[in-house]
Amino acid sequence: MEAGLPSLFQVCTPRADVRQEQIVDSDFAADLAQVIRGQAPPAYQDPQQFFAHTHPTRGLRLLTSVCQRLQGSHEQVGAIFRLDTSYGGGKTHALIAL
Repeated sequence: MEAGLPSLFQVCTPRADVRQEQIVDSDFAADLAQVIRGQAPPAYQDPQQFFAHTHPTRGLRLLTSVCQRLQGSHEQVGAIFRLDTSYGGGKTHALIAL
């Protein structure tokens, strides 16, 4: 008999906070205003925690472009960036990262 693909839990071990059911849905709703006011949960307020839990996506390429623009790079980098993704596409995470 041929074995199927292993389940996600056979391949990956969830973080301790997930295993201990200490995550609430609101933890996944990033709020830029809360970050600016210093009122965000540590997962968004603390840079080490934020980048430890934020995985690079194509949307985060924005960071490179913004940094190049701020450095006065000789690369052709536009001054206006259009963040055009659907819900959950990383727009707020990109802004928090900046």
